[in-house]
Amino acid sequence: MEEARCLAILAAGDFPNFRLLRQALCEAFFVICCDSAYRAFCRSEFRDKDFVVVGDGDSLPAEERKALGEKYILNPDQETNDLTKAIHYAATRFPQGVRVIILGATGKREDHTLGNISLLAWYREHYPQLDIEMLTDYGRFVALQGSRTFESFPRQQVSIFSLTPHIAVSSEGLRWPLGGRCLEQWWQGTLNEAVGDRFSVSGGSLIVFQTYEPKL
Repeated sequence: MEEARCLAILAAGDFPNFRLLRQALCEAFFVICCDSAYRAFCRSEFRDKDFVVVGDGDSLPAEERKALGEKYILNPDQETNDLTKAIHYAATRFPQGVRVIILGATGKREDHTLGNISLLAWYREHYPQLDIEMLTDYGRFVALQGSRTFESFPRQQVSIFSLTPHIAVSSEGLRWPLGGRCLEQWWQGTLNEAVGDRFSVSGGSLIVFQTYEPKL
């Protein structure tokens, strides 16, 4: 895994505005735009970065695709969305693994937001060589299977979502511990809080959200 190198995938939701996200996009060595996200990318200060555009072509006119030439990667698969096509391209181009940050995956249509977040667990299972996290203007999402310890800080807001509600979830280092509880509804693991510089969770297939800023 290349810890020092970070690849950015830019989806077609809200363009990142928070300073940490814009810094991450600035530092990325390569950018994969999901079809129509290319328009916001080419209007931004990041447009000179090395990039490709990946998609099925349904949201980018033919003349724009033609102008992109080899930088447009057509994937006509209708069983996956453009974000998944971009992840697949990253895994194919960097088979030894690379750190991937997903930006612009939330905002605008709520169904797209929910679908994109849930896909993190599928990516973790099918592309284990990629170290993937999704960054929004408010915090970060990561998926895990089993157990993991996270760096944190006091009063950081933490939410845990279980995609395997029949498997009990436990935690350490959170204000309200999950003592082997099955999270049968999405809301049941939300709005928790870190009490120190790290916390750990264990369970089945989980998605964890952490805010950038502490609760006031």
